[in-house]
Amino acid sequence: MRCIDKQGKLFEVKKYSPEDYASLESMYTNFYPKGKFQGMPPLKDDASRKWIKGLLENGENLLAWQDGKTVGHLVVLPDFKKGDAEYLIFVSHPNRGRGIGSALTRTVIQHVKNLGLTSIWLTVGATNFRAIALYKKFGFIFSNPDLVETERKMILRL
Repeated sequence: MRCIDKQGKLFEVKKYSPEDYASLESMYTNFYPKGKFQGMPPLKDDASRKWIKGLLENGENLLAWQDGKTVGHLVVLPDFKKGDAEYLIFVSHPNRGRGIGSALTRTVIQHVKNLGLTSIWLTVGATNFRAIALYKKFGFIFSNPDLVETERKMILRL
């Protein structure tokens, strides 16, 4: 899927393939801030590579590409028994606030619907107001609105 960011630059969202690994690893090598939320992405390169490979093996992965580089990564971890999917999203620091996260979120919602699942959930840092605003824009709500924690679970019923 081809998209235009808020600066008018073209980017593409596509399914991960093994030849994309070097670019994906490079995005995480240069990722900022590392380990801020739930230790992701890991601080050390070896741990980061292991974590990336785990996401690639256990989830469905889509990448946002711009200027020949990976600038965003989304992971869907479907649970067909429960009828839901966990959603993880990472956008490289210089590319935040440009609509890439919105495009990835829009894509994941359609993808999860196509899988026949009934909801998507994620966890977000309670003070990550930019991410919370993004998720709310697409209809995610806090699963326990009265709970005040450092991490919050949000859910979108499809």
